[in-house]
Amino acid sequence: MTTGTLKKPLTADASGSTQAASGSPSDGTVEQEFLKYAQMSPMDRMRANILKSMGLSEQNLKAMTPDQLAAVEQKIKQLIEQSFQKNAGKAGQAVDISA
Repeated sequence: MTTGTLKKPLTADASGSTQAASGSPSDGTVEQEFLKYAQMSPMDRMRANILKSMGLSEQNLKAMTPDQLAAVEQKIKQLIEQSFQKNAGKAGQAVDISA
């Protein structure tokens, strides 16, 4: 016989997002965090990973002065460009074809 934990069924609210039946959307469960991450664009995921590696969050950025924010945004831009250059030519790499 196996034992396990019971999970609350998911329900959809008016906006179409899902949450545990008797929980609030701000519970911060692993599932909710995963769904939030999965719905991000690849660039947003890259930005979130860079912020995490820097020990920062979007809330930290909102509390910064304009000069501090500009410096962090510049660093993020540099790291994204380095990542693209490092992976240039590899399968699955995003390419700007608008030029």
